Formats: sequence, C-alpha cells, structure tokens
Amino acid sequence: MLLLAVTFERQSVLYEPGRESVFVLTEAVLRTWPGTPALMLAQLDRLLAVESLSTVRLGVVPWRRPVPVLPRHGFRLCDRRAVVVEAFDRERVSVDSAEVAAYEESFARFEGAAVFGGEVRELLLRMMTEFRELGDTVTP
Repeated sequence: MLLLAVTFERQSVLYEPGRESVFVLTEAVLRTWPGTPALMLAQLDRLLAVESLSTVRLGVVPWRRPVPVLPRHGFRLCDRRAVVVEAFDRERVSVDSAEVAAYEESFARFEGAAVFGGEVRELLLRMMTEFRELGDTVTP
C-alpha cells in the first residue's frame, strides 16, 4: 500500500498548475518490454494520456536518430536542485551542483534529439498497432 501511495504522490506533480514536467525516453526503452503485448498496450496508452496533459512534455528519441550520449542509467532532475540516479538495486540522490549540471547537460542533449507533440503521438500509436498485431502469440 505504501508503494501505491508513493506512486500516486509522485504522479500528482503532473497535475500541478504552473509546473512543467518533461520526460524523454528512447524508443529502445519503449520496445524493451517486460511482459505481454497487453501489458505494453496499457503502458503505451498511459503514456498517451500523460502526454496529453498541458503540464507535460513527453519526448521520445526514435530509432532513426542516434542517441547523443550512451544512456547508462535512468535519472530524474528535480527543479534544478537535485538529481535522482537510478540503479538496479537503489536510487541515489545528489544535490552536488556540478553533478546536477552534468545531468542537466545530458538531458538537454536527449531532449534535443527527441520528437514531441504529434510526432511522439504518431510513434506511440504505431507501436500500439505493432503490439496489437502480436496478440497472444507471444508469451513471457
């Protein structure tokens, strides 16, 4: 139950007026799926819903574009004050200004390579079609 509360609290930021949340993913992340096609359809549908919020910008670096740097791990920037670095076994929070600046620079490069708006919706819808075509033929 605690995990659900944390998840809902984290998602509530998406709806705060005056706050902008920017997310950038690689298409490779969206095509590396941990379950069934139905699970991926649900995930992609959620991304479409979040992308439609006025407080959110969702970008995807498509296959056809080279990534600007090799993404070694995920991270979240928090209001230019901290970076949360994600690892397999834990998350590490840093408030070191030089480290935060380095992650801001990396994020800016990924953001510059990503597609947004109509292009990202088109990409997500195309991927959903591909997962629908898989149907139940794939088992985890």
